[in-house]
Amino acid sequence: MTWPSRYDVLLVAFRWLEYAGLFGFVGVVVMRRLAGLRPPLRWARASMRPSLVAALIGGLGVVILEAIPLWHPTAAGLLRVVAEGVALLLCVYVRRWVVPPVVVALAALAFDGHASQASADGAIFVDIVHVLSAGMWAGGILVLATLFPPGGWGGEEGRALLARFGRVAFLAFAITALTGALRATAEVRALSDLWTTEYGLVLSAKMAGVAVMVAMSALMWRRGSQTARYEGLVVLLVLAATAVLAVSPIHPGQG
Repeated sequence: MTWPSRYDVLLVAFRWLEYAGLFGFVGVVVMRRLAGLRPPLRWARASMRPSLVAALIGGLGVVILEAIPLWHPTAAGLLRVVAEGVALLLCVYVRRWVVPPVVVALAALAFDGHASQASADGAIFVDIVHVLSAGMWAGGILVLATLFPPGGWGGEEGRALLARFGRVAFLAFAITALTGALRATAEVRALSDLWTTEYGLVLSAKMAGVAVMVAMSALMWRRGSQTARYEGLVVLLVLAATAVLAVSPIHPGQG
């Protein structure tokens, strides 16, 4: 296993920040929709600005770093940054139409990753669906970690939001797991690659983190336990693994 360079560490850090911002924004949108159902839960209407700022800062960092070896930024990276900047401006000054440019930024992720190099038909489409569904599930969990329901998560309003989110999260997780498995089988040639290659080891760590998230979610929704903060931390760790995978080379000729 090779030791990462400072360039790689910075690139992973900015990618992680961009992922956290974009996924967090999707989670905010989902949570605001759920909070608007009757009876309304006003305390669950989280702000969009922090996630958009994080996404833009992370995106700018990725575009600048990727431009160093290429002598020019990638088209997908530029598209993401422009979309993130437009979304932030709309959020601050217009307060409408914020979602469409973020969807564009999320879709552009697939054109700047391993899916764009894959020979399999539909790889980019699968990646786009994976990102959007993961944003609804993992992003929603990330937002839950920042909320403080009156009476705690075991209280009436806290459990009401968990019940609403649970219905969305179950479907989103199922789609995330299916599309993630499709992409993983396209990028890992053999089962042994999961513990004999750098890419496989990181992918294994990511899958382990997802398993922990599922277990913590089940505990939280069934018992109303105070695990939301810790589950949000696990989401950030899984996103960090995702950022590492994005900059890690897969087998030559594979995809």
